[in-house]
Amino acid sequence: MDRRAVYFYTLPGETVCAGLALDVHIHGEMLRFFDTIRGHEIPGEVMAEDENGFNFISTGYRPGEWRFDVLTVEEFRRDHYRRVEGGEALAAVIKSTDGLHQWYRREFGI
Repeated sequence: MDRRAVYFYTLPGETVCAGLALDVHIHGEMLRFFDTIRGHEIPGEVMAEDENGFNFISTGYRPGEWRFDVLTVEEFRRDHYRRVEGGEALAAVIKSTDGLHQWYRREFGI
């Protein structure tokens, strides 16, 4: 888990992205993250991590296994640009995943 990364996540039993997660970290026994509107704090535990993200078992809101994947510039260009005002123009100028994550942190004050 990388606190500086931007993740997209799916909820238990679903296959489509439920939202984006910024400033993702564990605090005590809670997973904390911010979407582009507000903060979240979900009880549970990280079950597995890999180079693309991690699986989290929620024991609170929407219990079950959540999947968090790093939002890459390729994934942003393929789908997630639609979720951002001016996303098409942004997708054309952002050159790297790190640059994309920096933009999100700067834009949303994280």
